[in-house]
Amino acid sequence: MDKPPFDIDSQLCRALEVDADEHSITRPPRAGRGVTSKDYLPGQPRIALQDPSIKSYLEQELLTRDLDRLAPHLWLVGTQDSSHISSLTGQTFRGRNIILTEDPGLHLLWIYDRVYVKPIPRYLLSHAFWKFYLVGNRSRIPEMQRQEIAKAALGFLRSYLYLIRHKSDFLLATNDEHRLLPKNISHSDFIKFITTFDGIRDEEVSPRYRFGDLRLGRLKFWSKIFLRRFTYRKVHQQYGAYFAQFYGPLLFIFAVFSLSLSAMQLGLATQRPNSFGPSWKSFTRVSEGFAVLTLVCVALITLILLLLFVSLALRETIFALKELYRKKTSKTQRDVEQVVTAN
Repeated sequence: MDKPPFDIDSQLCRALEVDADEHSITRPPRAGRGVTSKDYLPGQPRIALQDPSIKSYLEQELLTRDLDRLAPHLWLVGTQDSSHISSLTGQTFRGRNIILTEDPGLHLLWIYDRVYVKPIPRYLLSHAFWKFYLVGNRSRIPEMQRQEIAKAALGFLRSYLYLIRHKSDFLLATNDEHRLLPKNISHSDFIKFITTFDGIRDEEVSPRYRFGDLRLGRLKFWSKIFLRRFTYRKVHQQYGAYFAQFYGPLLFIFAVFSLSLSAMQLGLATQRPNSFGPSWKSFTRVSEGFAVLTLVCVALITLILLLLFVSLALRETIFALKELYRKKTSKTQRDVEQVVTAN
């Protein structure tokens, strides 16, 4: 990418300016407000414009590394079409509540009656931000990481081309309950800005954004196989809530086994032992085998759930011990540094 994806007249955030030689970026004072002390990213007071860790911040805010790793297998999770994104009103029509998230890895993931949507950071609407940090050769971000961040930002902004298609979608995005867009943006200005992303090709965005809406339920399942994790994101904070997701399938399995065993028992009970023909003798052997199979399945399911509980508890215990060791090590290191400094 050699220039920002939108021109300076289309930008929706005019708080930043790049100097003539493109050596620095500043926030000039607004007309009538005198000198300003603001030297941070618009909407992010914790991140200074000259912050050396801005690369790490942008990677955390925009990159979807887990989903990029899963990209070759995301056809198992969602439709292979980057435009397959329901608009905000379409999401509500499907009975999904719009849940705000700052995690880019949850953006456009849905499960049951909710869909996660990440609001647009104000600085991404600035032409100067793109020019200085993501395009310019004077950027403090190394080129490889800069391209990675730019692709993720392009895909993220392009997703709003489909999320906000009508005036009703825009009203949902700007109400106080959701606030997916910064304040003081008109519908016409936003449409002028977002339509510039209509020509962005899938090859220009990160692998995750070559897909649209993704099912979180399927993603959690396939993460166990391809990412080798218990889950994609830890949604359940209590063991009870985690194991509750297995109740439905387990009840269905037990109901099938119970009805089958009852039907076999009833069939055998209605026949006299001396009237059993060859077919009934075969039925008896099948019933005996199915009864044993049922006992084996119940034992296996119980063992799997027990092992799962032990694994979760062990993982959390190991994490707690690692954190305890890290804190003790850092405290010891600080004490040694203080002694050295004192001497």
